[in-house]
Amino acid sequence: MMNSTPPFFGKATYQFVIVTLLGSLLLLQCNQSSNHDANLNGKAADQTQSQRFWNNASNTLQKITLSDSAVVRNVKWLQPLNSLNEKIELSETQPKSGKSYSLYLDDSDLNFVDVIYITNENNQINKIVFDVYVEDKLNTIKLLTEFEQYFSIKHGKKTIQGQVSIWESKNKSRIQLEDVSTSKDPGIKLIYELID
Repeated sequence: MMNSTPPFFGKATYQFVIVTLLGSLLLLQCNQSSNHDANLNGKAADQTQSQRFWNNASNTLQKITLSDSAVVRNVKWLQPLNSLNEKIELSETQPKSGKSYSLYLDDSDLNFVDVIYITNENNQINKIVFDVYVEDKLNTIKLLTEFEQYFSIKHGKKTIQGQVSIWESKNKSRIQLEDVSTSKDPGIKLIYELID
């Protein structure tokens, strides 16, 4: 009768080697799985932090950005202009390439935002400009500070060019924020632009 155990191993040694090999493979698989889970949890934690900030933000910031997803206002870069799903009224004046809307922040005509979607030659959205008009300077400063905190959580460290704060995000967006207030008219310019 033939013995299935190789002649240089005893039966117990052969079983030990098999069990050790299987254990090593299982341990390697568990390490890869936990590294993958840690990466996913890290990404989810980052996203959750920005979503948490947005959920607790002022009504004004929420009305302007509309959500914490996509680029802003649920828009994705190079989305066709005709697929835009805005539920606010069209502005009286329109840009040469794109569409402009008026977003009222309250019941007065003093606090509002012109939201301008600018398109490329294929009529796809590649820039969004927000001209924010607020009736008092204190509210402008509060909103600027809130936007700065939000963008820093969501997109990381800013750079400053003159009076403009700039963030560049992972989704190929450049975000510019500037206080454009005059002595009579407090205001903010906010620009999202696709980076080529």
